[in-house]
Amino acid sequence: MGESRTMIRLIDVALIILMGFIAISRLKTEYVHLPMVGDAKAPKKKIHTARLAVHNSWYELIDNGRKKRLSDVEALDKQLLAVKRKYQRKNIELVVNLEARKSSTMQDLVDALDICQRYQIEKNLDYDKIN
Repeated sequence: MGESRTMIRLIDVALIILMGFIAISRLKTEYVHLPMVGDAKAPKKKIHTARLAVHNSWYELIDNGRKKRLSDVEALDKQLLAVKRKYQRKNIELVVNLEARKSSTMQDLVDALDICQRYQIEKNLDYDKIN
């Protein structure tokens, strides 16, 4: 009794697989999007990383080893835009590592994030430096 039940189950599985193959074979090629010659993706941009240390009411932008102390949000806004444009002309994508110091407030960090968002600058929170 048990062997006939197993045989029926195997036949059932085989029929299910067969029906699946039949359904797949009826697919039209117009539904399958194959890559074309013109679909090649452009090469990725080079990436440059700058560091932004967020202190209490002031910022320190470190780009290519050069430190620039910025006293307020407006100065940070202008400097980040200038740095982004500099690398954009060279076809390099800018990524800013945000490092919040213990003395910084949440608002200082949010202001820096807002500026990066406004100018579509990629950003990264450096959690190791936050502590």
